[in-house]
Amino acid sequence: MPWGHRSIAKAIYNYFEANKGTDLEVKYIEAKMPFDTLNDVYTFVYRYLPGTNRLATRAMGNQTLRDLFVELNNFGLPELQKLINWYKPDLVISAYFMYSHILSKWKQDQNLKFKLWTVVADPWSINPVSYVPGADLHLVYDEIGIKKGMRYGIDRDKMVATGWWVRPEMYDSKYRNENQRKKIKRWLGFNDDRPIVFVGGGSLGTNSLSRLLPVLLLVKRKVGIIFNTGTDKLSYNLVEEYNRLFRKMRRNDLVIIKNLGWIENMAEILSVADIVFGKAGPNFLFDVIACDKPIVAITHIGGQEDGNIDIIRKKKLGWVKEKGGHAGQFLLNYLNNPQKFLDKYKKTIKAEAENNRDSLKKILEMAREK
Repeated sequence: MPWGHRSIAKAIYNYFEANKGTDLEVKYIEAKMPFDTLNDVYTFVYRYLPGTNRLATRAMGNQTLRDLFVELNNFGLPELQKLINWYKPDLVISAYFMYSHILSKWKQDQNLKFKLWTVVADPWSINPVSYVPGADLHLVYDEIGIKKGMRYGIDRDKMVATGWWVRPEMYDSKYRNENQRKKIKRWLGFNDDRPIVFVGGGSLGTNSLSRLLPVLLLVKRKVGIIFNTGTDKLSYNLVEEYNRLFRKMRRNDLVIIKNLGWIENMAEILSVADIVFGKAGPNFLFDVIACDKPIVAITHIGGQEDGNIDIIRKKKLGWVKEKGGHAGQFLLNYLNNPQKFLDKYKKTIKAEAENNRDSLKKILEMAREK
């Protein structure tokens, strides 16, 4: 599965596994598809050509193209059949729409008895192909997901709004403990009370970074910058090379840059950040909000993540600074008075975090009822 879908699947599974009691048996499965070329193309596009994804989103608005897309993906059926026949589940929760369509068609054709729940993995800008006519239930973020599902022919009683599926560790109280945060800061090499700026989320691509990095030479105040470039080696190497040159040009510790690449312990690292600059992917957006941090969106996938930009603006979760040098100028402005910016959306960020806190609990309760 693409990483965003995998992240949701693991969030649901880990919560179920930790809270299943004696009445449930829970398994986490990733089906291996015959080839992953489509995923490779998708990854390249969203890293380096994020605006072009609008074309694919528009195309899926056509029912004939959606049907063709679903038909082309039936090559994954043998692997899914093997897994279902082996585990014989009562309920399948699919976090990847491609698997959901394949399973739904097979389930209907063979009159199989297991329940199929599918996750609609975008909050507001939802691709029509995310809705699966034969699924028993659609898990959506909010009422907007329900209204769009009805527009595409899904019955109202086959959808439920749960909030977003945030990993439980993002709410862990130990990361709110000041002594714990100081330990993590020292581990990262920040030994004073300087503001910490986190830059990352998903795969930013080199374009966003190349606009932000040069501005660091203009910084006149102490700051720590944490870069998270994920599996994107080009972006990681760009930050590494810039940091090497930066240290030669600025022989002081006014700006300390930490290039972490892939981060496993995201909740831990986000806990020490004061503000987050990043790509407005839904999982990352709601992770950041769960950690009570404001977000500055510096890029997003056109079409697919337009709604995430709307969420940031309408729910007052942070700022959108995608054009030209806007992100760099915002960083300089922020460093002149960090507390002013941190206070601005504190209440609305907390409200959204609470909105999503019990999403996984709701799903587990529904599973028990079934």
